[in-house]
Amino acid sequence: MKILYNVQVSNFTIVDNVKKWMIEKDACMNLARGISKSILDIDSSVKFIFKVPKISDVYDIISWYDLFEKEYHNNISFYEEIIPISPVESRFHFDFNYHLKNKEIFKEIDVCINDENTLTKNWIVLFDTLNLNIPIISTNYFLDSPLSKKVKRKCGYYDRQMESFIYSDIPAFQCEASKREALEAMSLNYNQSIVDSVNKKASVWGVGACANEIWKYKDIEKFEIPTIYFGNRITESAHRYTNWHTFCEAIGIISQKYNKPFRAVILNPTNKISEEQKKEILEKSNNKIEIGGVNFGREDYLKFINQAHISVGLFTNEVHGGITHVEAMLSNNMVIMPYINNYADKFSDKTEYEFWCDTYVDDESIIRVNAESLAEKLLNALEIVGTDKEKEINNLLKDRAYERESYERAAERILEDCMKVCN
Repeated sequence: MKILYNVQVSNFTIVDNVKKWMIEKDACMNLARGISKSILDIDSSVKFIFKVPKISDVYDIISWYDLFEKEYHNNISFYEEIIPISPVESRFHFDFNYHLKNKEIFKEIDVCINDENTLTKNWIVLFDTLNLNIPIISTNYFLDSPLSKKVKRKCGYYDRQMESFIYSDIPAFQCEASKREALEAMSLNYNQSIVDSVNKKASVWGVGACANEIWKYKDIEKFEIPTIYFGNRITESAHRYTNWHTFCEAIGIISQKYNKPFRAVILNPTNKISEEQKKEILEKSNNKIEIGGVNFGREDYLKFINQAHISVGLFTNEVHGGITHVEAMLSNNMVIMPYINNYADKFSDKTEYEFWCDTYVDDESIIRVNAESLAEKLLNALEIVGTDKEKEINNLLKDRAYERESYERAAERILEDCMKVCN
């Protein structure tokens, strides 16, 4: 079976006033890597061709093959295209003429995993023009539905995502929370029979992170000083939807209450930070936060999270909760999160967990994290670093992440879906 995997990249940086893709830290690229490697580990007859940006537009790798160990190289290839370097513009870009010139590439494709879910109809039309019957599984790792209020309605792309749900052979969701939000928002625009038909054919893959990749560094020693980190981007978009500013406030609070040494780090995965943001980070945190980002590759990141003790995930209107919280759970971190969406779903069996932080609804009807509550949970976590209680919590989180969001567990489900649409 040969799979065309269209990767929706979104992570970019600015180098000498020029935009460049940041691939090693791109969530969707890491999903594509993890999914494909896990599938190849159980079926070495599968071939993948990844549609990706031109490597000349990428900042942090020299070759696409750099992302994969050599044992996978015979099973993978890359189809490059010039794509606008923007997480929004790229979602609307489709060059029919370019793809038609490269039509030979598509003739041996058995199934398309389409992460460019805003372009599903474009791909359907292209395949139809080429008289190719290629089934499409549209992945919906990240949604920007009207319910979450992340993107301006006129510029939003949820309408196209709904088309993707309807016209793909299987709409695949990252987690149950994503599926719930997708169908709830869809019911505002379509009658119930259409929503029901999408629900019937939908699949939940349960993909978040590659456990084996993270566990390569599991024996590395923890930092001597208790270390807290915030792994998500520093951004002003979508009402500061990563809530990095709340993390800074909470660190500022505990810096005045905790009288033992500790580190607090914002990893800054996009390497983009303005002087205003830097000033705000330092002011809110009482000059306690270290700002990372520069020359911090994938291996550096994986080592760091295995050495850290506490991670904070604060997505409130991104229902999955971000890849970093799954990676943190797998790397023996105590993770502090709000009790909502996919964070809460991991504990749907009512198992108790003590590091939920409180939320509230602000004047713009956006769910926010309470900084005082976050600070309280951080203080509680700091107090048990190095104890048997910490190990107990780490094992609980590691098991939950592996069972519910590891590529290793998801690979069989994904392969089964691919085979189903090919038959």
